Order: sequence, then structure tokens, then C-alpha cells
Amino acid sequence: MVQQNRQPSREGFPQRQWQAHVQAFRRSGLSRAEYCRRQNISYHALTYWQRKLSGSGPGKSVPALVPVPLAGTIGHHSSHPGRAALRVILPGNLSVEVGDGFSPSTLSRLLATLEGR
Repeated sequence: MVQQNRQPSREGFPQRQWQAHVQAFRRSGLSRAEYCRRQNISYHALTYWQRKLSGSGPGKSVPALVPVPLAGTIGHHSSHPGRAALRVILPGNLSVEVGDGFSPSTLSRLLATLEGR
């Protein structure tokens, strides 16, 4: 009988073994293709498990910008001199501060860029 050199499928290993592979791949410094070749595992399965274990796979929620109404603050000076009229705090320790004299078109372009990242 001839045995084929088959790579394990997504179901070929238990989740804890794929978790170990994902961690080892990240530490290896190798490209995903090279790591998979050396470990004789499926490139696509490693990609699947990397996404699944990171929580960014299909069906996972993705942070989005949410409109926030600013009742009574548009066109008025900030109540605290030297502070921004508006501060938007984003994931990853990012924040955007908007002063009273901001450019709506620049803010719109910035928000569109951030939504697309």
C-alpha cells in the first residue's frame, strides 16, 4: 500500500494543537508558507486557525465609528480654554482632538480614512 503525504486539514488537529502552531509560527520569524512547509501543515488551515483564534474571522464584530450627537456645542467656544471641543478615542490608544475652528472636510477625510483601516 502506498501512503500519500497529506497535510492535516483544519479538522486534522485539535484546537489546542492549532493554537500551538499559531503561536510557534508567530515566534518563528518565518513566512507562513515556509513555516507550513517545514511543519508539513496546510497553509490555508493555519490561516483559518490564525483568524479564528485572533477573533477576527468572519462573523466577528469589527469596531466602527458611531455618530455622537453634540447638543448645543456646535459653533460655541469650548468651556475650557486650551482644550479641544471634541475628542474621539479610538482602539489602540489613538485619539483625535477637534478644536472649535476645525475644517469639516478635513475631519470627514480623516474619519473616512480611519473607517477604511
